Amino acid sequence: MIALQAGWIVTEVGRQPWIIYEVMRTADSLTPMPGLTYSLAAVCALYLFLAFVVVRLMLNEFRASGDAEGGR
Repeated sequence: MIALQAGWIVTEVGRQPWIIYEVMRTADSLTPMPGLTYSLAAVCALYLFLAFVVVRLMLNEFRASGDAEGGR
């Protein structure tokens, strides 16, 4: 996650000096990415699935640890 954010920051900061000095407009600095909507939807679905799995596993662990202490 840190590498992802750092890469985004480096990309945007590297782009900004050209925009600030009016060498290029902000709209011209964007990278055209056809089909980006599908990739974004796939990544969001993957993260939602992983979040569901993590929550489910943590709930199972909490329940298991509660059962072990309740039996004492």
